[in-house]
Amino acid sequence: MKKIFVLLLLLMSTVVFSETLEKMDYRSGVFTGTLRENKQVSIEAVKGRTSTGAVLILTLPDVRRSAADPRILNDPYLDSVSIMDQGNGLKIYFFLKDGTDYTVLNSKKEFQVKFNNPNAVSSDSKSKTGDRITGSREKEPVRTPDTTDRRPSSNRKGTYTIVVDPGHGGHDSGAVGNGYREKDLALQIGIKLGKELGKDYNVIMTRTTDVFKTLQERPEIGNVRSADLFVSVHLNSGGNSSASGTEVYYYAKKDADNYSRDVAKFNNTVDSGVAMSDYALKDINYRMNQTRSSALAQDVLDGLLNNFSVRDRGVKNANFAVLRGSNSPSILIELGFVTNYSDVSQFVNDYDQERAAKAIADAIRRHFMK
Repeated sequence: MKKIFVLLLLLMSTVVFSETLEKMDYRSGVFTGTLRENKQVSIEAVKGRTSTGAVLILTLPDVRRSAADPRILNDPYLDSVSIMDQGNGLKIYFFLKDGTDYTVLNSKKEFQVKFNNPNAVSSDSKSKTGDRITGSREKEPVRTPDTTDRRPSSNRKGTYTIVVDPGHGGHDSGAVGNGYREKDLALQIGIKLGKELGKDYNVIMTRTTDVFKTLQERPEIGNVRSADLFVSVHLNSGGNSSASGTEVYYYAKKDADNYSRDVAKFNNTVDSGVAMSDYALKDINYRMNQTRSSALAQDVLDGLLNNFSVRDRGVKNANFAVLRGSNSPSILIELGFVTNYSDVSQFVNDYDQERAAKAIADAIRRHFMK
């Protein structure tokens, strides 16, 4: 009976996922996906528009992936690429630069997306021929200076804009223990982090004095400036003094019952001339930010663990209001427990606070260099 049950599970897996996307590559305006099985998959290509510009969405039903996302740097055709597992398949989001069109070439074992832009110079690329889906040309709008782009954007330093948010403040003391208040330590470390990051990036502080800011105000400070990253600095507390360790959070939500249906409704109605719904845009931003935030959270945690004698409590996701309100990738750092003397004693003097700030800043630098 057990053998029959296992066989049924294997058959179900075969039905649900008939293909594996084994490799992804992008160079010279050509995105190539290589499939493990020697089959030709069905591809739906939809070009829509968000508030930040055009986006091409490829839907690959019954396909799972084992390849990492390709990285896009200083590309004349694309701002970024993001691959998301959704239901029993994949969605690949190509965020297009102004004027970029596309052609999809679909054949056995491989599919390609070739991008072209009259405003860019690209090298010729050879590809296999096969079923062809051609994107319709549309005149892209000229972006005005006040256009909000939630993907990494250059500021006057030519780098990124980062919001540093020292937790609590004013009448909200946060965690209290061993003669220390979370709001004081978070502010001291947050200011040092802002100065350290200010060497390379444009930094916005949510507070620099002992004042109270609401959970809605804090992320909005970054949103109105189109920040590229939001970092909230905290210390933890426990029911007893034995609780200890460092952990870093990123935002994640639990999908509502009608979540997939609402996204599918958009995909069934959008075309190259229809603007994306607010819901679909938020869905794309959420999934992209979640991927970036979780990777950054791990980098920051590793940096702190390498510099301090603290317990590894891991990277976690939670529905924090201060993270939920940010339009950019965002993390919340719990440096240690105020209620644990061994933890808090590592973050109370200027020298150790400078070390903590540098460990976090160096992790952020490594993250942006990937």
